[in-house]
Amino acid sequence: MGSGGELILLDGSYTPGTTGVINWDTSRFSTNSAQIPSGSASKPTTVRALNPGKVTVQGPLFIGRSSRKDSYIKVQGITFEGGGDLYNTSFVTVKDTGFHGPFSIGTNDHNNGNTDNLVEDVWVWASGQRIIAINYRAHRNVWRRVVVRGDGCGTADCQGDGNPNVGFTVYDSQDVSVQNVLVVDRILAATDSPYSDFAIASHTGGQYSFGRNEWLGTISINAPDIGYYMEPDVGTTVDRTIKIDNAVAWNSAGGGFNIARSGSNISLSNLLAYTRADDGVRIAPELAGTGTLRNVVIRGGGRYGLNSSYVASNVNLNGTFQSAYNQTTPVNVVAGDPLSSGAIKYITRVESGSLLSAAGFGGSDLGPTILYRYGTDGTRHGQAGYNTLTSTKLWPWPNEARIKAEMCANTTRGFCSTGKRRDGVNPVTLTSYVWEAAGHPMPAEF
Repeated sequence: MGSGGELILLDGSYTPGTTGVINWDTSRFSTNSAQIPSGSASKPTTVRALNPGKVTVQGPLFIGRSSRKDSYIKVQGITFEGGGDLYNTSFVTVKDTGFHGPFSIGTNDHNNGNTDNLVEDVWVWASGQRIIAINYRAHRNVWRRVVVRGDGCGTADCQGDGNPNVGFTVYDSQDVSVQNVLVVDRILAATDSPYSDFAIASHTGGQYSFGRNEWLGTISINAPDIGYYMEPDVGTTVDRTIKIDNAVAWNSAGGGFNIARSGSNISLSNLLAYTRADDGVRIAPELAGTGTLRNVVIRGGGRYGLNSSYVASNVNLNGTFQSAYNQTTPVNVVAGDPLSSGAIKYITRVESGSLLSAAGFGGSDLGPTILYRYGTDGTRHGQAGYNTLTSTKLWPWPNEARIKAEMCANTTRGFCSTGKRRDGVNPVTLTSYVWEAAGHPMPAEF
């Protein structure tokens, strides 16, 4: 292929021994294997399936080398057995693509950056891996409508306090926008060290400091540990933003949201936490005075319902916690059980006219609304509309038939169930699984 060319893959399975795969390592994947050449801003190099969902590459996608940045490339409609790595890239788009194996943007063995990439309508699932999806030392990237599931690790690399198991993490990175990402039904092996579905880490500083990252319309379902565990040690000297808006941690075995260690300009709003242990929402003492917390619904049991160094506003809290509040007491508390009252029938919205409707800050709903897509399709970080809430419906989830066929090939747990949804008639889909998590049949409109 030349720069700006297009390779269209016909239906079938592409293997190292026949066609080759998209990878630099010819010693491992045969001399047929190669990487995609860079394109240009006006004409990216494209590799796509003629019929999305009918093309499988039996090897991991790999773009870039430590000595070479590959840019302006688009990969679309393919399923990769073995995962993928945007190793040294800029302005790469991965669209409508599945990765059976870990997927990453970034690495720690060069300092050339991995910037301005877009991962849109992608699904990642893996076993034997400590981290399923990661944005590592890579800035100005957008992850939009990504489904992540970890199927347990069980190796020595996943054991001990220094080896936490995570679904999706932003690590040593700045200006990363995480939009409508789902981490669903992640599990741990008996020896795995627990951590969280969504995580942050930052230990390096300097060029790879943490800062200005956001999570918009994200959902954690059935975390075997904590829904969101954000603890960057090192941030930029100017702005160590953590923004989480319209987010759910549903049925977490541990806590719901845990924000700790380092940060400034932190903004947490419209959260729903349903936990079975630990704290519903925790803002660590060292973060006192660094941000805001409001429009929070907390349900379940554990240690503290709300354990916050911020004085939270517009809070609804119910459950069997040892104590409702710790550190501070919230203002504008709304009484009543949102589940038994029907205010929360679905984890994606607050019911109109309920006790939580218009009960939030400034007359907004108290709780999350995850009905529409964040970000205009195809936009990269900093482009017009890249992180705005659009009027395009999020549900039904795009590519969900492909997602179920591929992610459910070897399991029937969670949304992979072969049974019926709560109407007793229709099969379970990813959309119905999310919408019916709180026990009510999915609305007919979706």
